[in-house]
Amino acid sequence: MASVVLSEAEKVYVLHGVQGHTDVLVGVKAEMGTPKMQRPREGYLEFFVDCSANAAPEFEGRGGEELGTEIANMFYKIFGNKSSIDLKSLCILPGEHCWVLYVDVLLLECGGNLFDTISIAVKAALFNARIPKVHVLEDDEGTKDIELSDDPYDCMRLNVAEVPCVVTLSRIGHRHVVDATLQEEACSLANLLISVTSKGTLTCMRKLGKGSLDPESIFEMIETGKRVAKSLHLSLQSILNQEESLGKKRQKIGFLR
Repeated sequence: MASVVLSEAEKVYVLHGVQGHTDVLVGVKAEMGTPKMQRPREGYLEFFVDCSANAAPEFEGRGGEELGTEIANMFYKIFGNKSSIDLKSLCILPGEHCWVLYVDVLLLECGGNLFDTISIAVKAALFNARIPKVHVLEDDEGTKDIELSDDPYDCMRLNVAEVPCVVTLSRIGHRHVVDATLQEEACSLANLLISVTSKGTLTCMRKLGKGSLDPESIFEMIETGKRVAKSLHLSLQSILNQEESLGKKRQKIGFLR
């Protein structure tokens, strides 16, 4: 994991994640922007997913654009839930200035279970993100100026406790599997994607594939997904806390640290 200071008003945080044979790189960049008209007192997140041509043969040319858009749209739905992250904490001046978090995902190697792997990396990258604190100054004429703190460590952190993780359940015959490989995904005609918080709350659900799922199967898959998600959140938070406690002793991986 690494942080690169580009300017006083812009920071980038990168996280490199690997699960099985799937390899992703997630970066979070904070920039000042204008709040959306519908939500003048909130900041917002923008997602972009790039599928590298080296990740899979079918991604050559523009083959990965459709998948990238599909993944990005899924995360827009997940983070569209106000309980996922406190967007009001990203507001600087209502209706005028806010923080915009650009979450860029680069898929380096495709080995199955993409949504789950990316969701884990996104949550970890948001956990490591630091947003500069700003002060709004107003003169006698009522003109407001934004002043950034000179202290690079004077930053705020996002509360990612309720950021969900995605669990994909692949239906194979009369059973369902979690963390499917590419070969297992090829045997599945229907997949159920669910996003679950650390408390076990289901925030989003989507079916993929041409096959059908009966109500009883969906219920069983949701219950399995909730159990898996709970264990996943605990393991991820434990690893993040452990890495953070290392400070400068954190092990470097390539150009990341």
